[in-house]
Amino acid sequence: MKINYKFRNIKTALFVVSILTLSSCQKDIFEEPLISLSPGSAFETAERVEKASVGMYDQLQNAEYFGGRVLIYADVRGTDVNPSSFFNPLPQFTTVNSNSAYIGTAWQGAYRSIGEVNLFLKNLAASGNIVSGAKASQYTGEAKYIRSLCYFYLVNLYAQPYKFTASATHPGVPLVLTSSDAPFSDANQVSRASVADVYNQMEADLLDAETKLPVDYGDPTLLNVARATKGAAQALLARLYLYKGDYTKANTYADKIISSGKYGLNADPLTAFRTYTTKESIFSVAMNGGDNPNTNFALGQHYAPSKRGDITVSNDYVALMDQTKDLRFKNLIIQQAGSYWTTKYLGVTDWVPVSRYSEILLIKAEALANLATTVDATALGLVNQVRARSLADPVVAVTKADLITAILTERRIELAFEGQGEFDYLRTGRGIPAHSVVAAQAYGSNYVIFPIPFYDTQKNPNLAQNPGY
Repeated sequence: MKINYKFRNIKTALFVVSILTLSSCQKDIFEEPLISLSPGSAFETAERVEKASVGMYDQLQNAEYFGGRVLIYADVRGTDVNPSSFFNPLPQFTTVNSNSAYIGTAWQGAYRSIGEVNLFLKNLAASGNIVSGAKASQYTGEAKYIRSLCYFYLVNLYAQPYKFTASATHPGVPLVLTSSDAPFSDANQVSRASVADVYNQMEADLLDAETKLPVDYGDPTLLNVARATKGAAQALLARLYLYKGDYTKANTYADKIISSGKYGLNADPLTAFRTYTTKESIFSVAMNGGDNPNTNFALGQHYAPSKRGDITVSNDYVALMDQTKDLRFKNLIIQQAGSYWTTKYLGVTDWVPVSRYSEILLIKAEALANLATTVDATALGLVNQVRARSLADPVVAVTKADLITAILTERRIELAFEGQGEFDYLRTGRGIPAHSVVAAQAYGSNYVIFPIPFYDTQKNPNLAQNPGY
């Protein structure tokens, strides 16, 4: 079996690496080429193992998944953007079917990224002591973080939210945790794990990653945001616990980020979307002009009116902000040709945001608000900290319910177009409100989650389809 490790510019500005230099200037014409290395050859030197670890991030940039599309899929089914004809039928809910190209390619893109991780872990384990124990630990942490990130979006797109059943026993997605030497074996026809099992696996991977990942890579300009760190694992754990409704642990992990002193809010909410490596960004998928998404798939191509401009911002979203004060309107929204557009993304080189510090503050606020019996003053202060950064007036909450509503509204304003639009409704037990030409979708509707791709259910008889498809 050959591994196709293309170290082509490694697709991100931070990971540009030179072609492996040979010790002799006389190259044997029968020497195995770099672009088609056997597993043994690809992991026979520390330098090659490092390049293979970078390959996991290269695969994470998959154009149909974390190249940016997966964020769009969560957002076009929310209420902050108008239904996009380009992404039909996804925003319409009831007209989606299992033959949709978007449904199938997102699924394939996710499992391709997961497969790269599993193959890396397998070959790393077989490589012996090629790299130091510290490096092997770091690489393992990076792999497990990437795998968890891919599964987080998979299970929330293709399965009902965690709290849909009392113990999350409803069907999730297949857990594929190893790389098979016989990919076409019947043993690889994996059935769907429960949502609880998927979350348990993500949690186990992230807890292990937290212990193995460095605090930073000594390169604040690039690697500390575009390569998984301890903070990245903690941030995703905080989100995972929030989605589970484990507010105590969500608060604990948000506190780890806050107390680290490594992160903070920029003075202007626009800054993190122009300079990708500021203290506000915890983890992003790095991009440059030569990456997979390029002209057809990059976030900026879909959101920017100067590019393809497939996605416009809804009036409902704009109405959430004071247009005379809030910098999230003044600096992040433009009006053109009668429509509103976000300026978070402008072109093919936009990095894909995964975790930002403002989300952590709002996770802690929501956790504290739910744990308290009355209005939690710290939670209210955190919401207003996020608002103050954007020069928005502080909110006032008389009851616990008021506070939770304010927090969820603030999440809509702050995290719009970053892949949490539909998820925030579903994880909190709310249906999708009617908007534009889209009818309301009740909580628990069959259509608020994607069908399992038809192609995959035909190839794998153990893969049960979601109800209603």
